Amino acid sequence: MRTTIALSAVMGLAMAVPSVPEAVAGPICGRSSVRVLIPAPVPVVSWAENIGYDRDGDLWVSRTLQNVIDRYDAHGRHVGAVRVHAPGSVRLGPDGRMYATSGDNPINMVPGLPLTGRIVSFDPAERKPAVTTIARGLGMPNGLAITADGTMYVGDSNLGVVKVRKNGTIDRAWTARAPKNLAPNRVVNGTGMNGVVVSGDTAYVAMTSSLSSRILRIPLSAPERVGVAADLTAPLPGSVDDLALVGDRAIAAATATGQVIVVDLRTGSRCTVNAGRPLTSVAVAPDGRSLVVASEDGSVAVVR
Repeated sequence: MRTTIALSAVMGLAMAVPSVPEAVAGPICGRSSVRVLIPAPVPVVSWAENIGYDRDGDLWVSRTLQNVIDRYDAHGRHVGAVRVHAPGSVRLGPDGRMYATSGDNPINMVPGLPLTGRIVSFDPAERKPAVTTIARGLGMPNGLAITADGTMYVGDSNLGVVKVRKNGTIDRAWTARAPKNLAPNRVVNGTGMNGVVVSGDTAYVAMTSSLSSRILRIPLSAPERVGVAADLTAPLPGSVDDLALVGDRAIAAATATGQVIVVDLRTGSRCTVNAGRPLTSVAVAPDGRSLVVASEDGSVAVVR
């Protein structure tokens, strides 16, 4: 979650977000449309930080300010919820359980405070899912990606990119070699490690505060060899939040300025859809033909 919650959320409610110039965000995606699926229950207070689908196609929405992850069916009807402290990303694991980061609160960026961030898990098949802590010792965990063997990669806005083994222990040797937060350099041109996706043997990580809305490319076998996957808004700065894989060669990024930017990782070509409100996260819908985006005002929309 960004620290500019109140200002950006109020701006999103007050006006439509202006279009990003084509030279910055790429051409407008052809034949695109945006439709609200879930209206904001309580604008701003119901801030929708992240979204993820379970195996049954139900959508889970992290409402960070309300310490809850809400469940919605395919028609956008509220059908359940679990209590999680300051939830961030919510993801389906290879075992069919849902996993979420907990502690996505700017207070966890304060130096010297205990590291209280966690990864939690629950079974979406249960009528009243019980939440279990999987990992501890994180800072301000937000983004989360889970590989087929259960390994978890976290975008932690305090610690940087963190690898967590299936048993919940932090791989500190790997993490020490990965990009750190608040340690910018020529490649890591920003702070606020956030969205994470994994494709094959590579992790892609977004930084909320980047001079060019940069997506980092991190080889899983050699995290110190971090490179640049894409600069989504160069030459201007931007504010990229969560990411989603689109097929095996493209990434969709949600931005706080209200755009969904889709970039082809092989060619670098981009296109953008203006959603009209500050966005926090993006996911591929079960139909595989549309994207679903969550916003700072608490609503969730379908982008085709």
